[in-house]
Order: sequence, then C-alpha cells, then structure tokens
Amino acid sequence: MKKIFFPFFILPFLVSSLFAQDSLYFRQNIKILSSPQYHGRGYAFKGDSIAADFIANEFKKLNVKKWTPDYFQYFNINMNVFEGDVLIHFGDKFPKPQLFDNTQIMAYSAAMHGDFKVKKIKINDLCQQKIKISADYQNQFILIDISDLDIKDSIQKKKYDKALEVVHSNLLNAKGYILVSKSLIGWPLSYGKLNAKHATVNVTKEYLKKTPKIIFLNLYRQHKNNYQTQNICGYIEGKTHPDSFFVFTAHYDHLGHFGKDYIFYGANDNASGTAFVMDLARHYSKPENQPDYSMVFLALSCEEIGLGGSFYFVENSYIPISNIKTLINFDMVGTGEEGITIVCGNAFPDEFKKFEQLNNQHQYLKKVVSRDASKNSDHYPFYEKGARAFFIYGMGKSGRYHHHSDTLDNMSLGGYTGLFKLITEYINLYNRK
Repeated sequence: MKKIFFPFFILPFLVSSLFAQDSLYFRQNIKILSSPQYHGRGYAFKGDSIAADFIANEFKKLNVKKWTPDYFQYFNINMNVFEGDVLIHFGDKFPKPQLFDNTQIMAYSAAMHGDFKVKKIKINDLCQQKIKISADYQNQFILIDISDLDIKDSIQKKKYDKALEVVHSNLLNAKGYILVSKSLIGWPLSYGKLNAKHATVNVTKEYLKKTPKIIFLNLYRQHKNNYQTQNICGYIEGKTHPDSFFVFTAHYDHLGHFGKDYIFYGANDNASGTAFVMDLARHYSKPENQPDYSMVFLALSCEEIGLGGSFYFVENSYIPISNIKTLINFDMVGTGEEGITIVCGNAFPDEFKKFEQLNNQHQYLKKVVSRDASKNSDHYPFYEKGARAFFIYGMGKSGRYHHHSDTLDNMSLGGYTGLFKLITEYINLYNRK
C-alpha cells in the first residue's frame, strides 16, 4: 500500500472542507424541518409526526442504534389544533387585523362564528369589584384596556395580573374578551391544552385606538384528546465506557399552524437545535469518530407546551440518569455570530471553565457566556433529577421569536462551525483520558 503525504499547506483546506460539508448538512436539515410541508412541527396536520419520521429516517441512515423498533418513544397529550379558518374584524372603520403583528387569539380559545357586541369595562372598576356578572355577557365580548399600565409599578402590576386572570379564566362568564395592550402579550402554546369555552383576542393599542361596537370572529378549532406524539431517541455505543453517556437534546416541536394559512416555521426555534443534534449523530456515527463514551441523541416533542417530551423521557428513561456524564441541550443555535450563552454554567462552574478555556485557546466563538440555572428548555427536567445539564443558545440576529418570520433566510448560521468544534473538542477532553 502506498503512503500518501499531503503538503502542510493543504491540511487546513481539507479541514475547512470537512466542516463546510457538515455545515451544508446542518443548513439542509433546517431548511427541510422549517419548510411549509412540515406545518411548523406542531399538532395541526400532524406536523410533529411528519418531522419525527424525517428525523428517525436520518438516524436510520446513520446507523444510529435504537431502543425501540422505530426510534420513537410515544406518549399522549390533549391539545387544541387550528386547521381551518381564522377570520376576525371589528367593522368597516377598522383596518384588517394582522395576525401576530397587531392581533392574536389565545391558544385556549373556543371555536366560534358570528358577530358579537362589545362592552368595555374599566380596569379600575374590575379591580375594585364594581362589576357584577350579567347574563348579557354570555353573548358579548368584554373589552379591557391594559395598555396604560406600567408593570414595573407594583400596584399597576396587580391590576395587570387581575385583568389576565379575568380574561384567561373567564371570571365574568363572557362569550369572549378583547384585551388591549401596548404590545402583544405572551402567547404560550401551553394554553392550547385547555379546552376553554370562551375566546380571547389580544390587540395592540396602536391598532385598536377606540372601542368597536362589534367583533366578528370565525374561528375553527378542534380539541384533540389523547393525541399521540413522540420523542425520537437513538445512541452510539462508546468503545470503552458504554454505560456512561453524553446526551445531546433538542426539541423538534414548534407552534405549528394557527389557521390554515399562518405557519410558525420555527427555523431558529428549534429546527436549528434539532439539526445540530442530527449533525452530531452524523459525526459520531463515522467509525473514525466512535467515542469512548456512549452518545445519546434525543429529539424531543412538546417543549413548547411545558417541556412535555423531556419530562416524559426523564420519567421513562432508557438510561440511568445518574450515568449521564454531561447533557447539552441545543435550543436556538441558528445564530451565534455574537457568541453563545451556556445556561447552568454558573451551576457547574468547573465544567463551564472547560468550554471557556477551549474557546479562549482556539477562538471558536466570539464569546462564551455563563448563566444561572433556569426552567426554560429541555435541559431542566434532567437538571432537576441531578444530571449535569447545560442549555446552549446562540447570540445574534434572527427572525422574530414565535413569529412566521423565524425562517432560514433570517439567520446567519454564523456560529455553527465554532460551536461544532467547541462541542466535539469538549468531548475529546474525555476521550483522551
């Protein structure tokens, strides 16, 4: 066999080409997962199942090992889906509302069709309990304006919270509510687990500057009981420590559809994290990269409705949680041109220093920042059970959070190469021992 020698100046080019190929795989998977055919990876039109099939097929191509015949860990949820019409207007004097720009309908809202009278109630009267429930409210939408409240003021914050309690819990027994706010309030998909009998429309003050006489609403909604969703779980066995695990997680679910036309594409949140985990599986599936420790790859469902997939896995784990060396959760890593943040870095300072020192040595990323522990992504259920768990997100520009502008075209992918090198070199610290 002839030995082949490469001139020294060619080696950097070869390394660069390898990472360029990995970058193409990363980009391609984000493009696929955030395409319209995947329906925002929510539960309308079975977007989550379409995405799960794609991820499992990729694992199969890579010869990733599995605990179940199809890589799936099934569980059930109750969830609203909005697959049909979503029409709303306030009469001829008002322009057409723009969904999730100046108008939104909360995910618990009931199916509804018709014109409904609007009655305005002052926030002070509501808080001072001057409002008596009327039978008329059952066929009316109650308008509550909270746009002038400063939630930094403790007294005004109580008024704000009271308004939200009334609206979300339907304490006035109304047909529905119009909540006017300075900007749109948070839109938790977790509200979609609730089978409410009323509807809530949230609009900005800039859009609805005066009280309308009527609201027309045509909202098609189904509440699906025991809807089957799934985590996708695979692993690559370690050469010398098969019973000790590094775990890589990302939630593949997103907000899906709201109506037949509005899609939350979720390229950064979290097609990017899912694609990154798939890319790590691709890397470690190559015989020359087989690690000393076993590598677990989890694409988790239901993060957007309360970390459902990660909580389910932790309670029904295929591996002892105590045998996890380190878990790294990737959520919104499609940017990174400004560096990364490692959540739980402050909880495990010695381990965080390893990431920090590697980055200082090699300048993979602009900066690596540590944060306290938090409950805001899929690392948390593992952290709560005692695992050394981190959550990494990128810093940089992307489309709006939880908005249809979260697309591949609005991300730089600028931190990809540096993050990939940082993670694989971190693993190499243990492979070299």
